[in-house]
Amino acid sequence: MSIDTGPVRLQGTMPYLFMLPLMIGGLAENFIPTKLFPTIISIVIGTFFCLLSIPIIILALREFYKAKIIFDARKASTTLITTSIYKITRHPVYLSLILFYIGLSFLINSIWMLVMLVPAIYFIQKFSVEREEKLLEVKYGEEFQIYKASVRRWI
Repeated sequence: MSIDTGPVRLQGTMPYLFMLPLMIGGLAENFIPTKLFPTIISIVIGTFFCLLSIPIIILALREFYKAKIIFDARKASTTLITTSIYKITRHPVYLSLILFYIGLSFLINSIWMLVMLVPAIYFIQKFSVEREEKLLEVKYGEEFQIYKASVRRWI
């Protein structure tokens, strides 16, 4: 059984689609400087979010390693991982990227970069998460449905 994932397969370009809003926010910041908070507060908040992203990505990649899967966003998963961090969120890698993006926005102290997080999340949701989940539903059927019902998409 096959599933239509749309006219263009964008999953391999997901890191670029995610980075584009970050770069646009940085460019806007260069021309029209903004400030989220006083510098020290912004650094503390930014550091917190960046550090928070690290254990999430480590736990996610560790599960790939344990399942003997090479992490490659361009390819379909060969195993449904439902352990460790995947008991809390169905998409820990993307969640980690989002948390890191938030942290970077605060470290740079840029309202523009933080505002551009909205389209970045949209790109992830629309062009990666939704398509991946459709493919997983087809590939793993009821097993994925049970997992999906018991674990939130994000947090």
